[in-house]
Amino acid sequence: MRKATPSLNAIRAFESAARHESFAKAARELSVSASAVSQQVSQLEAELGVRLFNRIKQRISLTDAGISYLASLSAALDRIESATTDLLSNKGIRQLRVGSLPSLASYWLIPRLPSFMEQNPTIKVHIVTLELDFASPHRSPNLQGGRIDVGLYYGDGHWDGLNAVKFMSERLVPVASPGLLKKFATDAVGADEMIDVLPLLQHSTRPNSWEEWFRSRKKEPRNPDGSSFEHFHMLISAAKAGVGVAIVPLSFVDAELNNNSLVRIGSHELISERAYYLISDPASEMASSNQAFRDWIEKQSNLSI
Repeated sequence: MRKATPSLNAIRAFESAARHESFAKAARELSVSASAVSQQVSQLEAELGVRLFNRIKQRISLTDAGISYLASLSAALDRIESATTDLLSNKGIRQLRVGSLPSLASYWLIPRLPSFMEQNPTIKVHIVTLELDFASPHRSPNLQGGRIDVGLYYGDGHWDGLNAVKFMSERLVPVASPGLLKKFATDAVGADEMIDVLPLLQHSTRPNSWEEWFRSRKKEPRNPDGSSFEHFHMLISAAKAGVGVAIVPLSFVDAELNNNSLVRIGSHELISERAYYLISDPASEMASSNQAFRDWIEKQSNLSI
């Protein structure tokens, strides 16, 4: 039993009366008498030891404490209502909310998702890309508030308060459209030399990618001279359009390389020091849907995690 939690009837009475600023209107909403609402609110105030309403003749108004309490309770009741609606509409189907970096979701996760759905028909997957805290100083993920159950994220695997399991290394390769390569091709320029003459597209949140790639080849870095894009899916689209050559994760361009809308330049690849991780809150890690997703990710990655 939650000893500090008042009765739900008292909470509903207070929330309705506070929202309407009227015991009578709250009574009509809750299908009880106004005196019953007033009595429940008075009992709640007595239990909490805090006055929630100012009572002046027949009118009521919230105290500062009441205003603060209403904000928190309204949010909690909204979540209860949403959870109940979700449960009833899905008739017991388990929900799994997966937060993912946008390009990782588009190019890696979604193409593989049918196999998870086939293996786990009682789990409904919801994929979101906006519930991670991209604006934090260290671009660290945020699972607070229960908005997502698990996340797919890129980094070093060390985030305070989260469990992180590596599921995929990142292998970066340069790619370009066949049309662009044909435009620059000469008898004197082979595949490996193409990188020295093609416009190099930039990833605005990975500004050092080209420098690291050149150094891994033991070559003097060349300053990127092409346009800049924020996400890998933008880089890939720009490369397919012939804007320049992009350095992208090999796993993100499987389809493009297979259908020849993109061509890999040379055979060299850069293995990033960072990797892709499945992240979860330790408090909910053992939930059956979370565990099913982790097991599936392990099989998909072909890595021992």
